[in-house]
Amino acid sequence: MDTMTDSQATAQTIDAFDQGGALFAAWTPLLWDPIGAATVALAPPKPGEHVLDVCCGTGSSAIPAAHAVGPTGSVDAIDLSTALLDHGRSRARSLPNLRFHHADATEWTGGPYDRLQCVFGVFFLPDMDADTRRLVGLVRPGGAVTVTTWREGGVQDVVGPFFQAIADVTGVAVQPRQSHNAAARVDSAEKVAAWLESLGLRDVTVHPVDHDAPVTPESAWQFLMGSAARVFLADKDPATVTAIRDRYTELMATTTTFHARALVGTGTTPSA
Repeated sequence: MDTMTDSQATAQTIDAFDQGGALFAAWTPLLWDPIGAATVALAPPKPGEHVLDVCCGTGSSAIPAAHAVGPTGSVDAIDLSTALLDHGRSRARSLPNLRFHHADATEWTGGPYDRLQCVFGVFFLPDMDADTRRLVGLVRPGGAVTVTTWREGGVQDVVGPFFQAIADVTGVAVQPRQSHNAAARVDSAEKVAAWLESLGLRDVTVHPVDHDAPVTPESAWQFLMGSAARVFLADKDPATVTAIRDRYTELMATTTTFHARALVGTGTTPSA
């Protein structure tokens, strides 16, 4: 089990995204944008609404939300990775109603909002339940909440061989981090629905979102190095990292498609 404190784990995750920001951005049109767009399409904001996008990354869900709310609406997009925010701002120069903020979701106090959305982010919060519940509290009565999570095995095509490569090279199995344990709590439609209802949301629905992206051993490694998976190499020396990459390349030799599998859960806050 991961024995780091919440603050240490958060700092390590932020550092991973900052270091891998360019690689994350390279994968944005291949994966993050399609799933972000699908998330917004399943729970579309209305013109004039005010939206909070948490763990916004490069803006894959914030940008379509900004288009949906139009010039009379607004989107506050928050993240702790400076590198990802910079990429997001460069992509959204034509959207004055979208504001990117370097901010901690556990401390954000804006609002009230008509809508909260968080794509692949809730499991990075130090306390997924308490922190998400606090964010839900920033949404007006009768407002909407949308959360996108990974389905069980949803990143197995690229992450499974990575963990196997680490174990093969080091002789030590990868131990799950807090975020992995949290993600496992919301990796099925039934789990997502029950979790959203436990936060006090009503009219909960959950939809699967499937997206296939072409992948090579090299691009898969770039995906990993642009994601939180990068933290698993933080304590490895360069020779070991090279050996892990070589073994990963062998394991990925016949994989040509990344079958990304996600879930989009939506609900509404109780009316006043």
